[in-house]
Amino acid sequence: MERRQYTSIAKTLHWTMAVVIVCAWIAGYYSSTLSLPQKIQADSIMLHKSIATITLFLLAARIPWRLMHGAPEASCGVPTLERTAARFGHFLLYVCMLALPLSGWLWSSAAGFKIPVAGLFFLPPLMDKTPALAPVFKQVHIYLAYAIAILVCGHVLMALKHYFIDRSDSLESMLPSWRGGRRANEQ
Repeated sequence: MERRQYTSIAKTLHWTMAVVIVCAWIAGYYSSTLSLPQKIQADSIMLHKSIATITLFLLAARIPWRLMHGAPEASCGVPTLERTAARFGHFLLYVCMLALPLSGWLWSSAAGFKIPVAGLFFLPPLMDKTPALAPVFKQVHIYLAYAIAILVCGHVLMALKHYFIDRSDSLESMLPSWRGGRRANEQ
């Protein structure tokens, strides 16, 4: 029998990462684009790092879980091209979810700054302080931040398309089980 729902652990990891990524993105965007007093700027960057580094630990759980448990089968009406695009989109999301915090970690390491994790402890630097490389890692981090924003928007739009236009249950497969859903309401 095919599985139509993600596991509870997969759902928890998905939604926790979604919240963490959105919060880190917003904090990073505003801390880098607003003209703030130096103390507030420094605090907002530390907040961004404290939130963003959590994704590395969530990924350490999420990737093995996904590899061991996979995803539910797609609805049989989904065209092959769309299934392939979804797999590629998910792959890119995972790559960006890993590369984005790693590029920030490299940027901070090259610049000689600390990397806090949820305000609890600091990550060790990935390299010695190398100011000449900091701008390179900064650019990579910025490009990846915009790439993940685009990928997340595409992910959300496709989930909504499947739900509202295709009348598929793919969105409901990732929602909490207590919610009920279209299938439960139709029976």
